[in-house]
Amino acid sequence: MKIKDKVVLITGGTKGIGKVTADLLSSKGMKVYVTTRKEENVKDNILLLDVTNEELVNQCVNEVIKREGRIDVLVNNAAYGLCGPIVDSTTEEIKELFDTNFFGPHRMIEAVYPIMKKQGYGKIINVSSYAGRLAVPFQGVYSAAKAALSIYSDSLRMEIVSDGIDVCTIEPGDTKTDFHSSRTYTKGFENNENAKRAIEKMHRDEQSGSNPKAVAKKILKAIKSRRSNPRYIVGLQVILVTVVRHIFPRKFQQFLLRKYYGLK
Repeated sequence: MKIKDKVVLITGGTKGIGKVTADLLSSKGMKVYVTTRKEENVKDNILLLDVTNEELVNQCVNEVIKREGRIDVLVNNAAYGLCGPIVDSTTEEIKELFDTNFFGPHRMIEAVYPIMKKQGYGKIINVSSYAGRLAVPFQGVYSAAKAALSIYSDSLRMEIVSDGIDVCTIEPGDTKTDFHSSRTYTKGFENNENAKRAIEKMHRDEQSGSNPKAVAKKILKAIKSRRSNPRYIVGLQVILVTVVRHIFPRKFQQFLLRKYYGLK
C-alpha cells in the first residue's frame, strides 16, 4: 500500500507531539484522524475519545471504519504526567494515571486488533518515553507506566507478527511541547524541596528539549518501514541515557540522577 493511501488514527492528536505528527502524516497524503476529550472540539477528522472509556473507544474506532473501511496505523499517543513523591501518591492517583497511560493503549489495541487481523496487515505505534528506561525521581509513577508500555509493546510485537501486524515503540526524551500543562501533582508536593527542584528541572529541560517534529519523523519512519524496529529513541538525551545504562552500575546511575536533579 502506498503511503498516501494509509488511514491513521492518533489518540490525543490535537496538540503537542500528536498534532505535529498528524500534520506531518497529512502532508504525506495520509488520511489522519485525531482525537479529543472535549465534545465541543469534535469536527471533520477530530473524533471524540477518552481512552479510559471503553464505550468511547469502540465508538471512535467504529467511526473510522464507517468512514474509511479500515485502519492501517494506530498511534497510541494520549498520556499525562503525575509528579511528586511516590509516598504521597494515592492509590487512586496511580490507578488513574495507569488507566490513561497504560490501559488506554491496551483498550485501543483491543479494539483495532480484530480489524487489523482481518485486513491481514496493520501497524501499532505506542509512544512511550525515555523515562521508561531510566527511573526519574518524583516522576516514578509516570516512569513505571511508560516502562510497562514499552515491555508490553515488545511482547505484543512477537505475539501478533504472524497476523501481519507490526508493533513498535517510540521513546522520546524531553520534547518542547506544553505537556507540562497537563501534569497533575501529588498533594503537598510543594512542601518537599527535593521534589520542587526536580520538577522545576523537568520543566526547564522540556522547554529546551527536542523539537516535536523529530518525534513525528520517527513515527513516519516506522510507518514507512515494512518491518519496523522494536523501539525508536528520539533525542541526544535518550542516547546519553542509553549509554549510561549500559556502562555504569545502577547505583552510580542513581547517584548521577540525584546530582542532575539537584537532590539533597
